[in-house]
Amino acid sequence: MDLALEHIERGSVHDARFGLMLTDNALELAMHELAKSKSAELESWYGREQGYPHKKELEEARGRVFEAKLKFAKLEGLVTEEQARTIALMHDFRNELYHVGLQHEAILPAISSFYFAVACEILANYPMNGFFYPFNIQLPERSKKYFNSRKYSPGEIGDFARACQTMLTRCGHKKGETIRALVDHMDQIIDDADTYLDIVARGVYAGQEKTRDEAIVYYQVWPLSFSREGLTFAKENGFSGATRIELIEWLGKKYPLAFKKDPIKGWRQQVIRLRSKGNAHAALETYVSFMEKTASVREMLYEIAAAAEAEIDRQVDEYRDRQRGD
Repeated sequence: MDLALEHIERGSVHDARFGLMLTDNALELAMHELAKSKSAELESWYGREQGYPHKKELEEARGRVFEAKLKFAKLEGLVTEEQARTIALMHDFRNELYHVGLQHEAILPAISSFYFAVACEILANYPMNGFFYPFNIQLPERSKKYFNSRKYSPGEIGDFARACQTMLTRCGHKKGETIRALVDHMDQIIDDADTYLDIVARGVYAGQEKTRDEAIVYYQVWPLSFSREGLTFAKENGFSGATRIELIEWLGKKYPLAFKKDPIKGWRQQVIRLRSKGNAHAALETYVSFMEKTASVREMLYEIAAAAEAEIDRQVDEYRDRQRGD
């Protein structure tokens, strides 16, 4: 955690990436240790294991699956339901950062700091019944500044909780900054999608113009009309036309599309609501939900707009070549 804080305090997106991954690793280790400690406790008292209600979850938590550890930590009261949802989302971010590389640059410093603060709050309340250590233990240099070492003990039972509180204070996380970073990124993404939809609706050639509502429906339906899913839906739901144009029109009216009209106004209303949230956990959930639900249509708009712009550029170059007599 101290190393994670060191990276987070530097402020760069690259350091924020490492800070988030290290924070996630620390929480996973703590949740695994919780399961190990509970198992040892149950085995040390005759009959206690038989009456324990979460034996199956405990066994799963001692394995390698992160979700099982998180579920058990929630059952044991180490994390709240709200914290558990945030940890699950952050673990997904961590996996993307680890396996794919640098992602989410616009929000990474803010969410890294937020996750660290959440972890400090959780670990500060980690249940401890004693402070056990082997003879001649040597604490890591990073740990020494947080533990009150004495002649016969490297630390006291309250040192760990105080260390977490100290790191939380140093982190200086402000929930408003996290919410603002998430909202600003959503705002930028919506502005881009708004521009793409204008380009898509305008088309390239005369006669291709559509309203924004028509464009959002048409370009969802177009690939669907060639797919097995679209053809099966039409067959099973009474389509009686004979041409591709008729099929596209019919699917536009009958198929349960993700978006039946221009979504930009609704998306901007989500941003307004998100700006009013005072809970960073809820803001993160809203942000992730928006990104997931809109990903496919945003990617579609970008690809079609890019193709349209490329075709316009080609026509401009062709015209200039003719003017020069090339």
